[in-house]
Amino acid sequence: MNNSRILVLASILLGITAVPARADLVTDPGFESCTSAGSQPPGWSGTATCGVGGHSGDWEAFLGRIPTTLSQSITTTPGASYLFSFWLSTDGAPSGGISDFTASFGTDQVLDLTHSPGFRYRQEEFIVSATTGSTLIDFVGSSVLFWLVDDVSVSPVPEPSGLVLLAAGVFGIGLIRRRSDARNRRVPTG
Repeated sequence: MNNSRILVLASILLGITAVPARADLVTDPGFESCTSAGSQPPGWSGTATCGVGGHSGDWEAFLGRIPTTLSQSITTTPGASYLFSFWLSTDGAPSGGISDFTASFGTDQVLDLTHSPGFRYRQEEFIVSATTGSTLIDFVGSSVLFWLVDDVSVSPVPEPSGLVLLAAGVFGIGLIRRRSDARNRRVPTG
């Protein structure tokens, strides 16, 4: 087997084993299974409803003026780290009264906004750790304005050992390539 075939094979194996897929664990993260405004988002629990519009696609979750909840239980690995992200917006600006929004990953509250001025969609991202095999992601909004949530995502964060393995593989491939190039440049003496 020549060096170029070894390099290709090593690259493929390294790509398969060292970098886990960033699979999203959330069912219907963009609420695109909604079929009518005011209905409950399929795959989600709580009192939030489907709203027309959103950060991307045609739908978003709408958390109204009274305490409104939106949650989903996802399968996680205890002790593993995840990237928990979502897009958040408000519809209007507070004109007095309480305006609260919280987001939680399991028992960890990752975001708590109070009396936030009106804003268009912005991304919120958090690195979180799972403590059990089933984790509840939860949003609660109660306010004088409306909270809008879209594109919710929970994906595994690569383990540091996987990144070290990837770096070692890339270094090894470079070393093999360098040796091969050096052999090919030798000029016969004679």
